[in-house]
Amino acid sequence: MKKLSLLKSLPLLVGLVFGAASVSAYAAPPPPPPGGGGPPAPPGGAGGPPPPPGGGPPVAPGTDGPPLPPGASGQPSAEQNQAEEAYKAENYEAAALVFYKTAYDGAGGDPTRAQFWLGKSLFQLGFFAGSLAVFDEIVQVGPSHPYHQLTLPWLASLSRKLPEGAGVLEKVGTYRPQDLENEAFDSVRDELYFLLGRYHYGNGDLGQSIALLSQVPRESDYFIPAQYFLGVAETREYHGPEAVEAFKNVLRKNVELRQMQGKKKNSDARKLARMSDKKKRRLGISTAELDFADQNKRFEELANIALGYIFYQVGKFDTSLKYFNKISIQSPYWLDSVFASSWSEFRLVEVEPDNANRHYQKTLGYIHTLNAPFFYDYLYPEGLILKAVTYYFNCRYASAKASIEEFSSRYVQTKQDLSELLNQAPEDYQLFELSVKIREGSSDLEPFVEMVARKSLQDKTLEKYYDYVNRLGFEQDTRFSEMGSEFQSGGLGELLLENLDLSLSIAKERTGAQARQRINAQIAEIKNLEKEAIKVEYEIVEKLKKLGADVDGAEEKIKPGPEEERYNYNGEYWQDELGYYYYRVTSVCAE
Repeated sequence: MKKLSLLKSLPLLVGLVFGAASVSAYAAPPPPPPGGGGPPAPPGGAGGPPPPPGGGPPVAPGTDGPPLPPGASGQPSAEQNQAEEAYKAENYEAAALVFYKTAYDGAGGDPTRAQFWLGKSLFQLGFFAGSLAVFDEIVQVGPSHPYHQLTLPWLASLSRKLPEGAGVLEKVGTYRPQDLENEAFDSVRDELYFLLGRYHYGNGDLGQSIALLSQVPRESDYFIPAQYFLGVAETREYHGPEAVEAFKNVLRKNVELRQMQGKKKNSDARKLARMSDKKKRRLGISTAELDFADQNKRFEELANIALGYIFYQVGKFDTSLKYFNKISIQSPYWLDSVFASSWSEFRLVEVEPDNANRHYQKTLGYIHTLNAPFFYDYLYPEGLILKAVTYYFNCRYASAKASIEEFSSRYVQTKQDLSELLNQAPEDYQLFELSVKIREGSSDLEPFVEMVARKSLQDKTLEKYYDYVNRLGFEQDTRFSEMGSEFQSGGLGELLLENLDLSLSIAKERTGAQARQRINAQIAEIKNLEKEAIKVEYEIVEKLKKLGADVDGAEEKIKPGPEEERYNYNGEYWQDELGYYYYRVTSVCAE
């Protein structure tokens, strides 16, 4: 019995390990739900929140042509000045051709200035990845480049256009916090505080991250995501009250926004919401990014889960349930909240032993919801372990053993199959190609193995890596074909295609590496659960030797709550009943 008592505290031990291992090195996850079931990734990823409504954030400085900075390598030529005028007249293609000749082809003028303006021109032409490649050259030169400072807000602009797989955040992270005090950045400083704070979070410098995120003011459009990541950083520093306050700020600010804005969406947002993922990919639009209002809503949901987890850790299981139950069934995090709720109900037995049977029935009811056919591709293997332990504590040893056997039959062999899958694709590029087939359901793997692998690849952060690969393909093919013949056949076209081709190759490698990390994490989770299953099974077998099969016990009827009605389950799942099941289990333990 001692081993199983220790198992009841396992979620707390798992929950203490935050971080970057569950998603990516620079995407801050919410605190994991009790039970270590794998935290949902934040909606914004490294790209941060999308542009707020009403036209988006201010345009980055330098749009109207900055004065010649100290250290510039020469005076702009007459042709270069004309190109800048063409840029201002929104003739970006013609301007880009001139800037390329000055920056890369030896034409007279100021090559450093032309390089900066070329990055801007490519941005305006919709070659965001191509623009990033040019700006990255400036970043790599460092502060000695005369346009290094003015590149920073353009990186912020790119972070809104490119999925996080592009690695924009790492480039922002090369700047120092004091660089943000440049008065030219007044209109975008809040966003830069947020981006640089996110970078330092992912880099493990939590103190610097907290200092930067705390500077995003309440009236800023970046306040909600900044407070969310601030809460996660404070939690990792074990600053409980500060973390709770930050997460509650997310909830309060969302309430304020709803009161001010209602539920209206602009026409572009509605149009995007109706667009299929297939069409989005064809147009180079991210399938993972959300509009401003929806993303704030996601942060609100994640803040509720984080608060539920914090109260779970301090033993306030009833309070944790209140926060978990705030997640609606429409949320992509609803199943995570249901799974977390199952652990809170289970642990409530310690606090309310007189109501043990009610809590055990509710625990099994939550697990019953997770097994509903609506969620066939969402797997919670730990739910079977919790189910077995719940039966064990009701002395239902045969039922507990059946749950352990179900876990073993479904997952132990699958663990080996997943390892073999990785061996089939030893190179990250190969795994990228295989992962695309897994995500499409065309990998020819055994169906359950493919389902588990697909579940491993359903991470929102990882989705942005695939989005970036898709964006590069769009720019390389569709967008490039729309340009004029001089653009396509000239040196600029060659440079752009070369950069896009290299970026695409690197992006596929990085995406494959991220996919490998997710599948390895799934294998590790199954291994750990297998060890726990062996412990539980050993205790069960010992009890069965002494007591034999389950016997009937006196049924304890659950009295419906004030907002509940009793319906007997007849084998059919109804959506409005999900999350409200009580699974009958009666204790047959001796007093």
